[in-house]
Amino acid sequence: MQTVEPSAKTDTSKLSLIIKIIVIIFAMNLLIDRASQLLPIYTLGGNFSLQNTLMASFKLPYFWTGLLVPIVYLFALWEAANFLRTFEISKSFDADSLKHLQSIGADLMYAAMAAILLVPTIEAWVNQGVRNFKTDWNLDAVTIGMIGLILKYAAQRASNLQRKVDSVV
Repeated sequence: MQTVEPSAKTDTSKLSLIIKIIVIIFAMNLLIDRASQLLPIYTLGGNFSLQNTLMASFKLPYFWTGLLVPIVYLFALWEAANFLRTFEISKSFDADSLKHLQSIGADLMYAAMAAILLVPTIEAWVNQGVRNFKTDWNLDAVTIGMIGLILKYAAQRASNLQRKVDSVV
């Protein structure tokens, strides 16, 4: 059986923690960015109503749709940190680590679908009043989505093979 150096274990644990801290920082940055967009609306005209400010946010182009893809990416990063922690504990691709890999792949696929189809469609509906589907075939989104698909498929396939091996033994 192969042993892992203690420094490698602590490095992986530190990396998992650093990734989670980065996710929290990016999430806070998204919130601060959106709040800074609403601050002038909130403070202008002596109208300090939070409800009016929220209603005005629905009229700003890209205010809510600009949050969708980054938030799903942050979920994928959080799941990657969980995968690193689980993998370090088990030191193998067990059911839990494969489940985390499937979640990472799914989140990447969801982010790609949001970037390619969902966000352009919602923005076209709101801004242009059209009622059909719009797409934005961005190379980055397609690449990330395909990597997510491959990761999810590989983890699912490994999980099925592991179940087969466990049933034989």
